Amino acid sequence: MAYLAAVAVLVGLLVVTNLIFTVGVVRRLREHTAELAALRGGGSGGVDVAMPAGSSVDGFDATSVADLPVSLATLGERPLVGFFSPSCQPCKERLPSFVEYAATRPGGRDAVLAVTVGTREETAALVELLRPVATVVVEADRGPVQQAFGVTGFPAFVLVEEGVVAASGYELAPVVDRDAVALPAAG
Repeated sequence: MAYLAAVAVLVGLLVVTNLIFTVGVVRRLREHTAELAALRGGGSGGVDVAMPAGSSVDGFDATSVADLPVSLATLGERPLVGFFSPSCQPCKERLPSFVEYAATRPGGRDAVLAVTVGTREETAALVELLRPVATVVVEADRGPVQQAFGVTGFPAFVLVEEGVVAASGYELAPVVDRDAVALPAAG
């Protein structure tokens, strides 16, 4: 009988210990979920993936895939800028919407800049999709265009009005909404 009582106490201690570890693991998983959402720029963490509205964009000089010089001045007064990485799943999800919107945006491809991050080989598929609707720049991670716009994550979308960020974010819709509101004033 004493053995049975000892086994029951041991099993009880194991169950309590397991319960404590399980609660700790669940708590840690919740923390990781919040951190991942913040890193992805999902909005819940308050992390900006580019300069916030009202920030002045630094000057930059780059060369497009068509070997043309690109700077903030060459993009006009209200450029829409998108930053994409070929290894980024959210970039792949948002790319069709960006291409569709850029194709119909007043000013055409000269008023839209798409920056792909990586080597020309890595970004070739992205470049082919973006070339018909945007001026495309390929640069290494943390390149001059990314630095000028304060890009810290992908994808990043930025609407610039006269050298100042009018809207930016991880999602295209809020940036496009701000662009659509400003379009009649520009026309």
